Amino acid sequence: MRRGYSLVELVVAMVVVSSVSIVLAGLFTTIISDIPRLCGVVQENTSVLNMLEQMHEDVDVAEGLPESFGEYTTDKNLLLIELPHGLVCYQLKDGKVLRRRLPAAQEQYEGETKVWSVPNAKVEWQVRRNDRGGSVEVKTCIEHNIRGRSEEKMANSYLFFVGAFRKVVE
Repeated sequence: MRRGYSLVELVVAMVVVSSVSIVLAGLFTTIISDIPRLCGVVQENTSVLNMLEQMHEDVDVAEGLPESFGEYTTDKNLLLIELPHGLVCYQLKDGKVLRRRLPAAQEQYEGETKVWSVPNAKVEWQVRRNDRGGSVEVKTCIEHNIRGRSEEKMANSYLFFVGAFRKVVE
């Protein structure tokens, strides 16, 4: 009848416990460092989705997608949308997307401005025009660095048709 553990059993138990501890410590460190970064990615994606929701609403009621208005010209950083009550401009600038109502000829000031902060987001739009209206294709993703290499997360592509909702209702 034994009353204790042999030295071999104790050494084996210590090796197993230390091996499990090393694996768990690495996993814990990874989880602790990744959670804040991933929360930031999710928050930024939420901002992008909010901006896309607003853009979708604007394009659905749009009367057209003009190529230019005053000093503004549609390009990769600027999108013009003609709404029934005026013109709206979306602009990519310094890690932000700005939505402004542009003044009509008789107005002296620019209208309300919405700003979505998206410093790590990549937002690209392309306007397609035809004789029946047009569409806006928007591609988005969140770029971030993981241990020295760049990765794209939450990449999506959207296609909004000018006046699509109005045409369905009519």
